[in-house]
Amino acid sequence: MRAGWNPTRRNRNAGTKANGLGRDNDFDIPYLRNRSTAYFEQLANPVVVRRTAGARELVFIVEPVRPGYAYPCTIDDIVAVLAQVPAAHLDLVDYVVLRQPTRKQELHAPVWGRAVWSFEGNGFDGPAIVLEARSLTPYRWGKRVVPESARELVRLREDGHEIVNTRRGIEFRPTPASLRNTVLFRTLLHELGHHVDYWLREDDGYYLRTQSAREDFAHRYASEAQDRLQRFALLFDPERMAAEGLQPAWFTF
Repeated sequence: MRAGWNPTRRNRNAGTKANGLGRDNDFDIPYLRNRSTAYFEQLANPVVVRRTAGARELVFIVEPVRPGYAYPCTIDDIVAVLAQVPAAHLDLVDYVVLRQPTRKQELHAPVWGRAVWSFEGNGFDGPAIVLEARSLTPYRWGKRVVPESARELVRLREDGHEIVNTRRGIEFRPTPASLRNTVLFRTLLHELGHHVDYWLREDDGYYLRTQSAREDFAHRYASEAQDRLQRFALLFDPERMAAEGLQPAWFTF
C-alpha cells in the first residue's frame, strides 16, 4: 500500500516549465489595468505646441527623447507637408503626437507611426497621427521575406536606407536623411491615408476588409500624395523651438 502524503517529498516538476516556471515572463509590452489608455498614449512630460497648417489648427504633443534618439523631422516640416494635402483630409486629424518608444516597445512592436481614431493621452481626446522617435542604430529583419515585406524593402531603399543581407537576415542602415524621407514624406502621409480610408468607409466598412487591403489603400494614398508634394529642405528654427519649450536636440542626430 502506498504511504500517505509526505511533505518532504519533492515534486519532480517543481522549478520546471511543467509546473509553470516562466509562465509570467512573456516578453510583452505590459498592460496596466489601472490605465484606460494604450501604451502609446501614455506620454512622459510632453510639450504641447499649436500650429496652423493651411486653415487648420493642429495640436502637436511632443515627448522628450532618450539619448541617441531624435525625431527625424521638425514640427515645421510636418506643417509644411500637411499644408499641401486636401483641406477635407486634414480636417480628419486633431493631433500630431511625437513619442519616444521604450526599448521593449521598439523591439516587440516596432512601427514608424500610427493612425489613432481617438487619442486619449494627457487629457486630450481626438483623432491623431503618432510618429515615433528613431535612432541611427541599424534595424534587423529575419531571413523570411513575405511579399509585403519585399515591397517595404523597396520603399525603404527608395527612401535612401542602405539594405544589407547578412547571415542573420536583412539589415537596413538609416541616415538622418533617409529617416526624414521615411517618416516625413511617407509615414506621415500613410497614416493620414488610414484616416481618409476610415472616413470614407466608416467603421464597419473599414474593418470588414483585410489588414492587407487597408495597408494597400494607405500606401497608395501616400504614393499619390508624394507625386503631388513639393519637397523642401529641413526646416529648423532653434530659437522658435526654445520659445515653445522644445529642445532643438530632440530633432537632431
